[in-house]
Amino acid sequence: MNITTKFAFTICSNNYLGQANALKESFLTHNPTFTFYIILVDKRSEQVDYTNFNPAQILTIAEIDGLDLPDLISRYDIIELNTSIKPSVFKHIISNNINAEVIYYLDPDLYFYDTLEEVTTILKTKNAVLTPHILSEIPRDGMLPDENIFLKFGIYNLGFIGINVNSEFSLKMLDWWEERTIHHGYNWPKIGYFVDQLWMALAPIFFDNVEILKTFNYNMAPWNLHERRIISIKGNKVLLNDETNLVFYHFSKLANNDKDISREYNRYTFEDFPLLKELYNNYQKTIESHHYTNYKNIPIGYDVRQIVSKKYVKGSLLKRLLKRLALILNNTADKA
Repeated sequence: MNITTKFAFTICSNNYLGQANALKESFLTHNPTFTFYIILVDKRSEQVDYTNFNPAQILTIAEIDGLDLPDLISRYDIIELNTSIKPSVFKHIISNNINAEVIYYLDPDLYFYDTLEEVTTILKTKNAVLTPHILSEIPRDGMLPDENIFLKFGIYNLGFIGINVNSEFSLKMLDWWEERTIHHGYNWPKIGYFVDQLWMALAPIFFDNVEILKTFNYNMAPWNLHERRIISIKGNKVLLNDETNLVFYHFSKLANNDKDISREYNRYTFEDFPLLKELYNNYQKTIESHHYTNYKNIPIGYDVRQIVSKKYVKGSLLKRLLKRLALILNNTADKA
């Protein structure tokens, strides 16, 4: 009998299941020996046939060990809720799979074109792997993204992180990270909080053997197109300008038109990158084949704006406002 030692997971609500299923399919195509989890920060919906996600295992947030779900719902919006549990899910998988050796977290809007074998080999001797948002300077020309974006939201993109489970230091890092995301996982970059991501700027300082991946083929995304170009697409092989093959692309913040690459950045359009447009067209077709349009309209079961009248979160909006006010006051007092 084969014993699974390699795991990967994504986290999303029902409205992101189209992207999550596309991720799962692409990931397991290139990494077939992994066990894949979809962590559902939501309630199971009658609008979803969850057998469509096999062989991925679906776990709801209520099934993750050690979480005080009513407290999290009372304080966090849906983005904060999804991101706050990331280290807790790592720990849940570790505690429930004694043979685990390596675990990856993957954002649901990633898509894989090659294997993670190289990184998995790195994790035999390193405690964790991170990907910087950018690897080179960006011109100061008033266009976005600029370097200040990453000083504000994080040096590393936490849409991807790998952990060596057999490392004492990586387990300590998960405890450190979890304490901060569970209690201070707010989306408040103006006062130094950005969900789970901003904390990781400190991880390579606090913990030994954190590997920083510095090639273009991991986490290519709309925010690093100033340095990364597609040279050719041959089947499922995407050659980049540093002569590496693209492992995964981060289809973050999809625009609602055929011109813009991202709904947040204005530095480039698809006119600048014809081959990138081909990549996006194929991705759009793929997520539509996984019922993207249907899923994105499913109401979120743990969105406090929709369930504030439910008994176990009654008054949660008021509690959230009071707790956030206290956080602001504490932060202001620290600066005084």
